[in-house]
Amino acid sequence: MPFDLDAYLRRIGASGPLRQASPETLAVLHEAHATAVPFENLDILQGRPISLELDALQAKIVAGRRGGYCFEQNTLFRAALEAVGFVVTSLAARVLGGGVVRPRTHMLLLVDQPLGGAKK
Repeated sequence: MPFDLDAYLRRIGASGPLRQASPETLAVLHEAHATAVPFENLDILQGRPISLELDALQAKIVAGRRGGYCFEQNTLFRAALEAVGFVVTSLAARVLGGGVVRPRTHMLLLVDQPLGGAKK
């Protein structure tokens, strides 16, 4: 099942000319996603399996209007950004603090130039 950008945009309440990769589009999508989709780890706490397959994330977060934890949210957000034309790299991150080196248990995204566009 391909990514449903229209359903995603409705879910996050974003509208307007959001079909071209630009700094303005990135800012709108980032803010809308962060304010509309809550952090949620209920499935993890209840021992339910987590799927990072795009179909499962669209069903849970977009159609089911639920939230997700960082890997779920960023996998979905990456698909949305790529659908608009951004080049996105998934990265692993650590929580810092306490002088302890912890494992990379978080996900973040590096958003680069639009596909086919010149790097600024």
